[in-house]
Amino acid sequence: MPRIHALFLLLVLALSVSAQRVGIVLSGGGAVGMVHIGVLKALEENDIPIDCIAGSSMGALIGGMYAAGYSPQEIDSVFNTDLNKLMARGGIEDEYMYYFKQDAPDASLVTVKLDLDTTIQLSLPTNLRSPVLIDFEQMRSFAPASAAAGYNMDSLFVPFRCVASDITANRPVIFSKGDLAQAVRASMSYPFYFKPIRVDGHLMMDGGLFNNFPSDVLYNAFLPDVIIGSNVGNNGPPPNEDDLMSQLRAMMQQQTDYTIPCEHSVIVLPQSATTLFDFSDPATTIEDGYKATMARMPEIKAMIEKYRTAEDTKVRRADWKRKMHAPVFGDVRIEGLTKKQSKYVERTLLGRDPQPLTTAELKPRYFRLYADNNVAGLHPKSTYNPQNGNYDLELLVKREKKLDVRFGGIFSSRPINTGMVGLRYNIFGRASARLEALSYFGKFYAAGQAKLRIDFSTKIPLYVEPAFTIHRWDHFSSFTTFFDEVRPSYIVLRESWGGVSTGLSVGNKGLLRYDFKYAQSRDSYYQSLEWSAIDTADVTEFNYATTGLLLERNSLNRKQHANAGECLKAELRYFGGNEVTTPGTVGETSREPIGHHHEWLVAKVTLDKYFLPRGVFKFGFLLEAVYSGYPFFSNYTATVARAPVFQPTPESKTYFLEDFRASQYAAGGVRTIIAVAKNKFDLRLEGYVFQPYKKIQRSEDDGSTEGTAISDRYFLASGSLIYQSPIGPVWFNTSYIDGLTNPWAVSLNFGYVIFAQRAQE
Repeated sequence: MPRIHALFLLLVLALSVSAQRVGIVLSGGGAVGMVHIGVLKALEENDIPIDCIAGSSMGALIGGMYAAGYSPQEIDSVFNTDLNKLMARGGIEDEYMYYFKQDAPDASLVTVKLDLDTTIQLSLPTNLRSPVLIDFEQMRSFAPASAAAGYNMDSLFVPFRCVASDITANRPVIFSKGDLAQAVRASMSYPFYFKPIRVDGHLMMDGGLFNNFPSDVLYNAFLPDVIIGSNVGNNGPPPNEDDLMSQLRAMMQQQTDYTIPCEHSVIVLPQSATTLFDFSDPATTIEDGYKATMARMPEIKAMIEKYRTAEDTKVRRADWKRKMHAPVFGDVRIEGLTKKQSKYVERTLLGRDPQPLTTAELKPRYFRLYADNNVAGLHPKSTYNPQNGNYDLELLVKREKKLDVRFGGIFSSRPINTGMVGLRYNIFGRASARLEALSYFGKFYAAGQAKLRIDFSTKIPLYVEPAFTIHRWDHFSSFTTFFDEVRPSYIVLRESWGGVSTGLSVGNKGLLRYDFKYAQSRDSYYQSLEWSAIDTADVTEFNYATTGLLLERNSLNRKQHANAGECLKAELRYFGGNEVTTPGTVGETSREPIGHHHEWLVAKVTLDKYFLPRGVFKFGFLLEAVYSGYPFFSNYTATVARAPVFQPTPESKTYFLEDFRASQYAAGGVRTIIAVAKNKFDLRLEGYVFQPYKKIQRSEDDGSTEGTAISDRYFLASGSLIYQSPIGPVWFNTSYIDGLTNPWAVSLNFGYVIFAQRAQE
């Protein structure tokens, strides 16, 4: 009998040893939570079994990846990729940013989006970072694991729980079933950083608001014998009357119990210099977690009764991954839009002859849809369909606000101050359209523009855009504010045009555009600097039609002062029309109007390119060549006023540069840029040379003649210190421009030197 009792006791002990379960709990903590990867790496390297896992916020993401079958080394690799750092910044991969869909550049600095209903309501943004890339990548990476587990988180590679905060019902939510990507995304929706998501009609935010260290959730769900915690969170100091963030945190976040309700437990407390949103150096942060865990490893091992070898874990993980299959998307269900709008979305994603799509095939179409001006946000969810072996894509589409208002301009110590106000009304149905109006106002430049753009969901993206524009450039020398009174200006250029253009996408960065316009220009000017306030100016009117073809590839990272990417343009344009010049009272010429008919072609190629986009030192060059049959007008000023011109810097666009205009020319220059403080500050040095084939020269009777071939050339240099503020660029500039009476210019500027589109553009 004693022998039987002894055997029974040994059997019980063996069963208890084999049944020991080890659970892992990972806290929230933003980027600091990357230490959890090092914790998992240290545990696996020391054969510590991981039988269940729970997390909140960043802990939910890392725990979810482990539960989905990622090894700690694989998670480490993912976090060290440029893609992951881009997701953390809320960016989009360059190859999925569609130039075709981007707005034509304007001088806007601030955009306010408005809702239109019975009252006009201002809509403020709820997030600092766009979640569109991270939402897509999490759907892609978690979809196979969710399907293999039958959407039961107990059946993942490692059973898993995560916590989110239901701010609709003001309670914590524990995810144990459903889509893993959706659960993790809900748990990591940090307030004001990533936009919250809706799950079953309830708005979900960061799990840390209610439970930043869900050890109780892990214990209640799985009853582990041993719990190992990794914690980088704390309840923070009491709110301060001078600290708004501490007040918001106190209002939103409940106190978390950072203890573990289990007799056998260890809490690792990694220390890291990483800040809340700094994902720039994952390797160091992960190493901090690894070192902190290795320091506690003797305590951890003292609680472990049976180890799991690395080879055993590797075999189990490989067996699990064989159950998973890369998603192929068949049916698409659209939520949040009308029937007509949904049709536009479906055709954009699937085309007119829908076929199942791999993730690689879906991704460019997905981000092309996101680039649409009528789409404010996308949230995807995939569900495996066992009937056809494909995944169904449920896509929540948030429509953009119907109206937005833009404010901007250029504000300078030089007399070029110009304000800008723009309105856009978005129209969304079977096509995506927008109606826009722009107004520029200032003494130097004033303009009004109205246009309608209609985008069609064709196989090759296509748009049609009718537009009407009026401009005025007032080149002067004496005033410094918007309102100073001055004597008559040296030259005033006025232009109005109406026309229509149509564009085709050429890849994600290319555009092929054809346009036809009818334009009228009226230039007032003096042929001599010797005039008085009672004199009348010469006036040249030119009524003409123009049509052109433009092929452009553009990946520049900024609309002004770019320091990465490239822009290649090739243009061919025809002009034909009638000139009427009426001489003024300065000089001895006849006052009778002079009329001519002019026709000519212009071919122009421009290459603007930058190198070393990720370094502190960046280099670039600009090359431009023009060949045209541009004719002479009735006098010298009328001729140079609309001759092809080389203006390579923002400052040069604000001068009437007679010596940088010619019928045929080649020009180019180089840029050296020192970019510091994460590209917030640029020291930019530029130098250019302009080589006309034959210079347009003034004759003795104020007419035009050609100079000797390749005998004249002109130089332009610029040095700028630029701060890219959250609103727009602030820059101090010194320029040297050949041919001006005073070739040196110094200015302090804020904003953009960007004008409305001209007829010849």
